[in-house]
Amino acid sequence: MDRKEILSMGEEKLLDLVHDRFSVTLGGLEDTKYLSAAWEIVEKLERDGWTTDIRIGEGLKRVDGYKFDGDGPGTIFAQYGHWPSFNSVTEGICKTALIAYEEN
Repeated sequence: MDRKEILSMGEEKLLDLVHDRFSVTLGGLEDTKYLSAAWEIVEKLERDGWTTDIRIGEGLKRVDGYKFDGDGPGTIFAQYGHWPSFNSVTEGICKTALIAYEEN
């Protein structure tokens, strides 16, 4: 599965994949209800060497992953000059994590 497919994925399929890949069950993507559960994904990424960058502003919710290894820093989005704005931080965490999982 490539990043384009992940970024365009609907909620139900996204939540199923998150559960399969990270063993985290979310009932939806609303930050007020599910962000604390999605944080488990951030912690799992951290154990795999990823740093998660979350930026929130007026009309903006961005999440990116950074990994520093022998080849230098790598990112999920920044190095490509494209930072998607998500509907929620929870959605951003899920999609960013799935891209990290699929591409690494």
